[in-house]
Amino acid sequence: MIVTNRSAYYQQMRVLALEKRAQHHVETSSLNLLTMQRIYKEEGIRIDRWDLKGRKIRAAYFCDDGDCSVLLNKNLPREPKLFSLAHELKHHYADQAKIQGGQIRCGDYNANQVIEIAAEVFAAEFIYPEAEMRALIDELLITAANCNPEKIVDIKRACPVPVSYKFVLKRLEWMGICEPGQYGTVQFKKLEEELHGVPIYKQEWFKQYRARKTGH
Repeated sequence: MIVTNRSAYYQQMRVLALEKRAQHHVETSSLNLLTMQRIYKEEGIRIDRWDLKGRKIRAAYFCDDGDCSVLLNKNLPREPKLFSLAHELKHHYADQAKIQGGQIRCGDYNANQVIEIAAEVFAAEFIYPEAEMRALIDELLITAANCNPEKIVDIKRACPVPVSYKFVLKRLEWMGICEPGQYGTVQFKKLEEELHGVPIYKQEWFKQYRARKTGH
């Protein structure tokens, strides 16, 4: 696939993401893994969950004679699992014919860098439209002048949909609020716990309670 204008292509994927959100009646505040499962069912895409511990594979799209499926690493945390499912939707909508024809191979980032970046652009817009995130950041009064790690934690905690710190940082870089790699050494999850306490699911009493409930 030859893309002569990458910016225009990426913008097309943003528009496509918004169109598909509308088609499937997606609301950001209620978007979760169950919503994605519903969308996959409506699109006729099977989700094959595999135990891929120790591997870098998150997900991959396959389609052969209309039989479409996504291999999903079931060990992924919630945020990257949601993003991966949205990423693979782009391949279903925009790359299905080329994948079936063997012209491209899903997940081969080096050979299809533009196509894979476009899938990331699609996924980001599908999960949390840029306009909505800009409105949140404006509401929090965060700008390039006052942005810092603590405010990035505030943004992450205020997001109405499960997203990772990586997602937030990429958006802030795109918006010009921070520089690429500016906060590369910050351990945001640790910082969040220092500011707001350790989540219940990480506390020892809860781990023991869950172990008793599951018999492990």
